[in-house]
Amino acid sequence: AGWRAYQAQVVQWGRTHGEGTQVSESMPFPLKPGAAVICSRECYRCGTHGHTSQECPVPPGDMMRLD
Repeated sequence: AGWRAYQAQVVQWGRTHGEGTQVSESMPFPLKPGAAVICSRECYRCGTHGHTSQECPVPPGDMMRLD
């Protein structure tokens, strides 16, 4: 249910703000299930704790990556 709820939130966000809208502090985007709280020293590539973005173990193209 977590992923389905997230996908529904992403669709709703796109409808509300427009698909090309830049995400910002005043226009936040829904967090992926399992992601760390924003501004908590989370990895900028996958959104979890325990490593930096330079050490991110999530491979390119994986759906857990944020970039």
